[in-house]
Formats: sequence, C-alpha cells, structure tokens
Amino acid sequence: MKRYRVECNFGCKYFDNAAEAFAYFKKCKTRNRDVEIWVVTYCYLEKANRISATQELLDYSLSNLPKY
Repeated sequence: MKRYRVECNFGCKYFDNAAEAFAYFKKCKTRNRDVEIWVVTYCYLEKANRISATQELLDYSLSNLPKY
C-alpha cells in the first residue's frame, strides 16, 4: 500500500491520492512554506507478523535554505 505524506511548517498530512498530495504540496510551496512530499510504502511481513515501511523523498521546497 502506498500513501503520500506532505510535511509542512504546521505538521504533516497523509493522502491516498498522488494528485491531491501534489496539489497540497504546491499550495504550501506557493505560500512560501518549508514543505516536503514523501511516498510511503507499507508492506506486511507475514512470517514476522509485522508491517514494514519505506519512504522516499519526491520533492521539497525550503524558504530559508538553498536547494542542493
């Protein structure tokens, strides 16, 4: 299962839909806020009876630090 997390100055929001997540990301970006968008992939490990999660940074915008 994939979810998108948008972290902003005021906390984070989770989205199931990529279009909604990127729209919120762009909204925060136009308001000159520090913002990041991540894709989080959850995987159920049946043998261990656990859930594993990996995350990948898709894009970010920082108002105070330069983009590298």
